[in-house]
Amino acid sequence: MTASATRRVVLLGLALALPATSALGQAIGLSDEIIADPNSGAALFGFDPVAYFLEERAVPGRSQLQTVHAGRVWHFISPANQAAFEADPRPYIPAFGGHDPLGIAAGFAVAGNPQTFVIAENRLFLFRDGNSRAIFLRDPARLDLAERNWPLVRRDMVP
Repeated sequence: MTASATRRVVLLGLALALPATSALGQAIGLSDEIIADPNSGAALFGFDPVAYFLEERAVPGRSQLQTVHAGRVWHFISPANQAAFEADPRPYIPAFGGHDPLGIAAGFAVAGNPQTFVIAENRLFLFRDGNSRAIFLRDPARLDLAERNWPLVRRDMVP
C-alpha cells in the first residue's frame, strides 16, 4: 500500500472513530451542501458568518437580522454584518459548506460544528469536534487532500 493510500485509510479510521460531541454535529443530513439547522433551515445553526472573522468567535445571530443566500437563511448580530454578507457572501461561507475537512480528506462528508472552527488562509473551516480541529492544526497539509476530494464528495452527497 502506498503512503498516500495508508494515510487515507488512517484518516478514514480517525474520522469514523471520532464521536460527535454535539447535537449540532449530528443533526445535519448529507444532502445539505451548507450545514443548517434541520428545523429552522438557518445556515450554521444561526451563527453569524461574519462574526467569525470580526469577533474571532462563534456568535449566534439574531433572527430579526437575516438574509437568504444559497437556499439558506443566514442570521447576523448587526446590520453591518448583514450588509457585509449581502455585499459579498463568498468570503463568509464556510469551506466545504461547513463540513469537516478531515472527513472530506478521507472521502466523505462529516458535518462540522459551528462552534468548533478555525480561520486559516482567510477561510472559515468548521470541525466535527475539538479532536478533529487539533488534528487539522497539527497537519495543515490535509487541506490539500480535502480540496482535491471535495468535488467528488460534493457530487456524491445525496440530493
